[in-house]
Amino acid sequence: MKITPAALFSFCALIFFCVFVYLAQEWRLQARLYPWVIGAPMVILAFVQVILDLKGVKPKQTDDATPVDFQFTKEIDPATAKKRAIIMFTWLIGFFVLIVLFGFPIAIPLMMFAYLKFQGGESWVLSTTLTIVAWICFYGLFVKLLTLPFPEGMVITWLGWNA
Repeated sequence: MKITPAALFSFCALIFFCVFVYLAQEWRLQARLYPWVIGAPMVILAFVQVILDLKGVKPKQTDDATPVDFQFTKEIDPATAKKRAIIMFTWLIGFFVLIVLFGFPIAIPLMMFAYLKFQGGESWVLSTTLTIVAWICFYGLFVKLLTLPFPEGMVITWLGWNA
């Protein structure tokens, strides 16, 4: 039995999921379902992982398997790969900013249209059509069918356009 960083990480995950499930026991049944349905299997899997890590069991890796560690691809120039990663993180940060400023129902179509049109280089018709279809699916499922309340964005609140 050897205590490694992987074993410590697995142990922390086990503790997290145990607390996650334990804290939910006092909640009403509907609220308790999610932590229990997700947390109970995770407690079991984390426990198994702790045992495997403590025993020093390593997964078999074939020569053609890609490691999970962060690395740039070998076929693309590292400068190009770094540029692409920066562009993707910029889009993600932009999406987060749109959500904070305008809320989900407005941020989703704005982001989707901008990404399709400017990053993807799609035509105006295709970008607009796909954005409308995606927004109808999002709004119909999450807002109308599931009636999930999405918080208003800061701009909407400042302008007093709250629904």
